[in-house]
Amino acid sequence: MKPSDVRSIKSVDCAVSRYVRSVRRGSVPCRTDGDGNSQAANYRDAAERAELRAEQIRRILNERGVSLIQFVVYRNFGLHVDKLCRDYTGESLRARALDAVLRWQCYGCNPDVLRPIAAIVFNITLERD
Repeated sequence: MKPSDVRSIKSVDCAVSRYVRSVRRGSVPCRTDGDGNSQAANYRDAAERAELRAEQIRRILNERGVSLIQFVVYRNFGLHVDKLCRDYTGESLRARALDAVLRWQCYGCNPDVLRPIAAIVFNITLERD
């Protein structure tokens, strides 16, 4: 599922082209095998995935009436959970995500918004303990 906002797609294209230029210039390290095309494809996949998740988070925030000024904090929560998803799986991921909800609740986020972000965007079920 691609982001529906055309600006998002253009921003991913711009980011990928900037990344490819940086690899060619040498300001970003190239893979050891020298396969720059595969490296750029991996970067594009990651950028599209990040944009899709950002759009899903925005949709959840809009549905729950979160103030626009708080979007950044909730987006940062999404980035935090995304990192957890790359580092952990199973029950350890669930425990870390529960800890993340408590942590971001201390930052002033509503847990009734954080839990749907974890459940819908990252497919992590967080039952109330």
